[in-house]
Amino acid sequence: MGQLKTDGRAVDVVAPAGTINFGELYRIDGWTGFALDAIAAGDTIRKLALEVSSERIWYVTLPAGVTGARGDRLYWTAGAGLKSGAADLTGTVTGSVVAIVEEAKDGSNVAAVRAVNI
Repeated sequence: MGQLKTDGRAVDVVAPAGTINFGELYRIDGWTGFALDAIAAGDTIRKLALEVSSERIWYVTLPAGVTGARGDRLYWTAGAGLKSGAADLTGTVTGSVVAIVEEAKDGSNVAAVRAVNI
């Protein structure tokens, strides 16, 4: 018997220690997606949903060293575990593309991106 569980646009994960900001791009539990909840560093309940759909475009913070021009491919920096788009995205090829810049980064290091490797 087949039965639809979900539309697949979001998955539930448990965030490790630290702060999770709503709408920012993260890699948690092997999933790359946009946080649909905010979690403070001191929160004991660490469950949240990540939007893993590549259909929507989000404004996110990029690291200062990332050019963030329209069309740029973005990758996670090397290493395992929790990754934050604001700290751990790079323009250097380190594996598979995780996001593409749709609107260039502004003076506040914010760009519109589409997650593609989720």
